[in-house]
Amino acid sequence: MAHKTKAQWDESRQDLDMFLQIGDTVDEEMWDYFLGVLPPAYCSGSILQIGEPCSHVRGYPTYSTFARVANDMWEYRGHCFRAQSEAAS
Repeated sequence: MAHKTKAQWDESRQDLDMFLQIGDTVDEEMWDYFLGVLPPAYCSGSILQIGEPCSHVRGYPTYSTFARVANDMWEYRGHCFRAQSEAAS
């Protein structure tokens, strides 16, 4: 697990699922980007889910998910069901 930045992601030219691993934390610029790129699928004080489903598990959509782990720290949690922060399987 690592701390990753928006600048690193831009330089990598990878898609999100290749760049981030579950447990990586992200900088505020990356979190802000995902908050603003599309209307979130779900957003609360502790969870942010990117607006478009990235996959379906057992017929339900899953979303790339970030969960707050500290006051200003967000962790990538992978593809989770709406309003949840544990990776769907």
